[in-house]
Amino acid sequence: MTSRGWKAWPRLSVATAIVGCVLLAGCASETQAQVNSRAFDELIASMIQEAEAGGAGDAQLAILRRAESEGELSLEDVRAATRAAVACVKDAGSDAFYEEHTSESGLVVPGHSSLANTPEQEAIADACDQEEYWWVFVVYTSQPISQTLQDAFLEQQAPLVRSCLEEHGYAVPPDATTREVLRQAYQVSIDTEPQVDCIWKFGIEGF
Repeated sequence: MTSRGWKAWPRLSVATAIVGCVLLAGCASETQAQVNSRAFDELIASMIQEAEAGGAGDAQLAILRRAESEGELSLEDVRAATRAAVACVKDAGSDAFYEEHTSESGLVVPGHSSLANTPEQEAIADACDQEEYWWVFVVYTSQPISQTLQDAFLEQQAPLVRSCLEEHGYAVPPDATTREVLRQAYQVSIDTEPQVDCIWKFGIEGF
């Protein structure tokens, strides 16, 4: 079985929009809610365009457009998209089942596992992901409300990561930001393959 829906995904335009706004004087008068709203608008517009070009089905596009009008993609809509992907796989003659994962940050992420023992089964799983689920998943996990949970979790874990690196003899700049500390720990784990694990052990899956 191949798990789907739990893979880390880049922060897309959300991080860029939020960080960019903080750095630009023209954004100084915006509240965090306004920043988040604008970031979501950019994210959902981009994902709808990609979904339309990438073969998303009518049901997935309807969920994305509802999220566009509501300013947020709901957990129930992700659950519906996930169940639709499972049904799609089964209707195509393969097998899949629904599952949910709660990340360390507390975000509930619906996903599914599907048979992928043959190229045909893998093709079915990929096609059903595209048709029913993929862009909904991306928006849900990348939207500001989800990233706020992730950011809070990373801030909480950063001191532990820093201490771990220092205990293993790696100097961490005192003014390093949370993500700079995490990137350093990630690189150390790669370089040591990963004899020095100062990131996965603290439940950090993506940042």
